[in-house]
Amino acid sequence: MRYVFAVLAVMMTLAAAVQYNDPDGPLWMAYYGVPAIWCWIAALRPNVLGARSARVLLGASFVAAVALTAWYWPTSGGWWHEEVWRMGDTAVQGPIVAEAAREGMGMMIATVVVFLVALASFDARRGSAAALR
Repeated sequence: MRYVFAVLAVMMTLAAAVQYNDPDGPLWMAYYGVPAIWCWIAALRPNVLGARSARVLLGASFVAAVALTAWYWPTSGGWWHEEVWRMGDTAVQGPIVAEAAREGMGMMIATVVVFLVALASFDARRGSAAALR
């Protein structure tokens, strides 16, 4: 699992890094950066996840991610279709609809990543750090 978290950490770090030219880039850097940090912890120091303070912070991160997913949930019909969220297809749905769909999916991904780390924290809490290897 440590390798899985390392791959997720790299992916979330890259997702945060490419937000530099977005008008609300710092906000999305934080949204993607928090899951990246948790994945780096799970990959490099999984025993930290067993600490009570880490679990409290991780739980708060998960609750915030779920709330942000609800906030950014795409309202356009068929948002999961490629033609709605594809970069170049703003003529069909409009740039705001396409951006909203991409932001909603980004928050969904971030929430799933934080959830996976939270699941791993239960193993770390029980002392089975071997399950994270």
